[in-house]
Amino acid sequence: MPNTYFPSQEEFEDTIERKFEQIVAEKLPPLIRKATEKKYFTIDEACELLDCSRRHLLYLRRSGQIGFVKNGKKVYFTREDLDDFFETNYVPPKED
Repeated sequence: MPNTYFPSQEEFEDTIERKFEQIVAEKLPPLIRKATEKKYFTIDEACELLDCSRRHLLYLRRSGQIGFVKNGKKVYFTREDLDDFFETNYVPPKED
C-alpha cells in the first residue's frame, strides 16, 4: 500500500481558506462593478462623461456618430455607445 498523506484538519482549513480568499479576490470585484455600473445615461450624464455640451452631443447623435436609445421623448445613451465613441475617435500619438 503506497504512503498517502492526509493533511491535518488545521492544514486542510488553511488551504480551503486561502483558496476561497483567492477566488473572492479574483472574481468578486468585476462582479460588483458589473452589478453596480449604470447601463443607461441621460443627456446630462452623457455630456458629463464625454465632457461636452448638450449641443455637441445633439450634433453627435443627429450625425450618427454616437448611438442612442429613444423612449418617447426621452433619450438615453448606453455605456457601450459612449465607450465605442471614444474608441472610434482615438488618435494615437505620433512616433518620432
